[in-house]
Amino acid sequence: MAQTFDLRFNLNDLDEEKETDSEESRFDDLSAEDLDQIGEGRHEESTKKSTKWGVRLVKEWCKEKDVPQDFEQLEVTELASLLRRFYGEVRKQDGSFYALKSYRGLRAAIHRHLTGAPFNRRINILRDREFSAANNVYIGMLKKVKREGQDLSMPKSPISEGDLHKMFESGVLSMKTPSSLLNMVWFYIEFHFCRRGREGLRKLLRSSFAFDVDDQNQEFMYLRFNESTKNHPGDLKNDFQSAKRIHGTGDEKCPLEAIKKYLSNLNPECNHFFQRPMPSALPSSVTWYQNAPLGVNTLGNMMANISKKAPLSKKYTNHCVRATTITALSNAGIEARVIMALSGHRNDTSIRSYCNDSTSAQKRHCSTILHNALQTEPKTGSNAVGLGNRMS
Repeated sequence: MAQTFDLRFNLNDLDEEKETDSEESRFDDLSAEDLDQIGEGRHEESTKKSTKWGVRLVKEWCKEKDVPQDFEQLEVTELASLLRRFYGEVRKQDGSFYALKSYRGLRAAIHRHLTGAPFNRRINILRDREFSAANNVYIGMLKKVKREGQDLSMPKSPISEGDLHKMFESGVLSMKTPSSLLNMVWFYIEFHFCRRGREGLRKLLRSSFAFDVDDQNQEFMYLRFNESTKNHPGDLKNDFQSAKRIHGTGDEKCPLEAIKKYLSNLNPECNHFFQRPMPSALPSSVTWYQNAPLGVNTLGNMMANISKKAPLSKKYTNHCVRATTITALSNAGIEARVIMALSGHRNDTSIRSYCNDSTSAQKRHCSTILHNALQTEPKTGSNAVGLGNRMS
């Protein structure tokens, strides 16, 4: 049966609304500076820092070369000539080359600076024909650094299986002390939600997470809101992320049990999710954490500190946890679209960049195979098979 709706309304209500609107302005009144500030908000804080770094380098180079530092005001041809020299001559303080990633970030930083407020230049130093000569030098420098073996940057490697085991066995991740429980919960949040480094950690509150059960009556934890991240800043069509969950496992390393214990021991006076541990808290104490949030730098160095305390085979970063999540799922045969829903990537090319490398165990196995190939005694007669024949 079709539903009917009562569309009647009181005209007096509309009159009251009009009168209210006339008394107090409905719309905000912003200055040019306010609008510029909102416009700059389209960039993440890390991007803003990268932009400032790039601009500072250009100005330092201009000062050393006795060139006017207000390069933003130069005509296109003059700017292109300046950038051509800059790309070829820029170096670190010790005179060495920057890593390829830094060169790429440097050019992007200059572009953002020129096209953003307050200059708002209508040029594209990445693609405009006037900057072809400058970009040829830029590309030539990338190849030069690579050819001369000066690119020492390495991709963020996943945490090895041995080190994952050691984190728990060493007690650095456990439910026994305030610090080890904090480490454990932080790792689970990063690992299961496939988070980007330190992104958004300080903004998480005790109320940010909730618990529910799925269609199989299995309990899980999820994030209440749709976060703003680098890959999902909120300005793109269909810009939403798949709901991420952490399910219980029922064993001694159960993430839900650790998180529930952590929540029960948090300081009720502090709304932040990540709080500073109380050094003197006893196992029987109700509150294990201070009325103070964990610092931004502490959150940013969590995996590095875990690496040192365990100690692990190498110093890992927060982003290595993300690489571990993606690699583990890929190695288990999970489809790229499922991994992308968890990681927030927009194309599978980004996923493959995490999975191109082999694991530590695979590297050891390959090395053993190659070594054993050299230990084989040569055979004689018709049954002899050379290494070259086996490889062909």
